[in-house]
Amino acid sequence: IRNGDAVFVFVTEDFSSSKQVKLDNSDQAPDDKISVLKLNTLRKFKTGIYDYSMMESIFTPVNITKYPHTLKTTTTSQDWCGHTFTQLNLGDNAYHFKQFSYFESDGDEEKTIHKALLEEGLMTRIRINKGQLQEGKIDLIPSTIYSRFNYKKMDVEKATISKITTDNTLSYLIKYLNIDRTISIDVEKEFPYKILGWSEDNGTGLITTATLKASSNEPYWKQKKLTHASKREVLKLKY
Repeated sequence: IRNGDAVFVFVTEDFSSSKQVKLDNSDQAPDDKISVLKLNTLRKFKTGIYDYSMMESIFTPVNITKYPHTLKTTTTSQDWCGHTFTQLNLGDNAYHFKQFSYFESDGDEEKTIHKALLEEGLMTRIRINKGQLQEGKIDLIPSTIYSRFNYKKMDVEKATISKITTDNTLSYLIKYLNIDRTISIDVEKEFPYKILGWSEDNGTGLITTATLKASSNEPYWKQKKLTHASKREVLKLKY
């Protein structure tokens, strides 16, 4: 059993639909601009003597009616042995997948994956869509972190999504039908639809569980002075 910190950073940005990068001067590219909700997830933990640091960036259009699929995800994983980088970019009918890795079993890989919902995009969709996720049987592409740790080739999988509603919380259960992976996501029932906790079970007997300790609405990109370090204490960050 290992302890660690998971930090989820949600922020809206103007995104280039053609280049799939953050626009530096969005006013000069009105026809290329798509408003997205970006989620950066950072996971840091120790395993024995050495450290792991993993980060995902997910870019989901705010107008999910007009743009129903996440446009891009990137994932990096670093430990003392080496590191990997994975990216998916949405094309017309498929995701363009690229992976670069220090490890032979991963290798460098490039392929297309049929367009479907991304597991990484579920939390951004929840917050955009007033806490709601589509229920029932769906096509879903598992997370890149799951693929990395379990040496699974990424592809579209069948999954089911179900929901339990209480007075204050919406609890989602996402279960894959053909791979041993189950995810739960707890979210506030009312605005701003914070993610209250989540878990991942890959059938190994060890379950990853995260519970919200603290949250803050801050212009973090401006808070880089030594005097701003105290804000980490508010967020209860140890790593």
